[in-house]
Amino acid sequence: MKKRAPGFDEYLAGGFLANAPILFFTYAVKTLLPEEAPLPEMEIASIFIVVLGGIVAGYLVARRGDSDHIRTGLKTGLSAFLVNSAFSSIILTGTTLQYMLMILTLFCLTAILGACLRKITTKRALAESHR
Repeated sequence: MKKRAPGFDEYLAGGFLANAPILFFTYAVKTLLPEEAPLPEMEIASIFIVVLGGIVAGYLVARRGDSDHIRTGLKTGLSAFLVNSAFSSIILTGTTLQYMLMILTLFCLTAILGACLRKITTKRALAESHR
């Protein structure tokens, strides 16, 4: 039986999906607090939102195929990073290398986690269906 891997368009959609929560959060914060300096609580919340977006994107892209989940998660994380880099270059000015490395690491690790969660839930559903 041949395994199916997600295509380019599915990885690209996953990249946009992973960035949607952080873009909405950034827009909301800039709208509600336009002149204030970012609070540490906002930075922690934004990291949590990036993590959540990566997990959801990795999980959903892994649903589109039945190939290697770690590779699927890594490709989804890289896609999310590239989309984030494009948005960051447009929206933010002066992004640092530290920021870029943190976003790359967060998206890759959390998308892999999301893809592995998909693998676990698939195995659990198969085991329950065979009972």
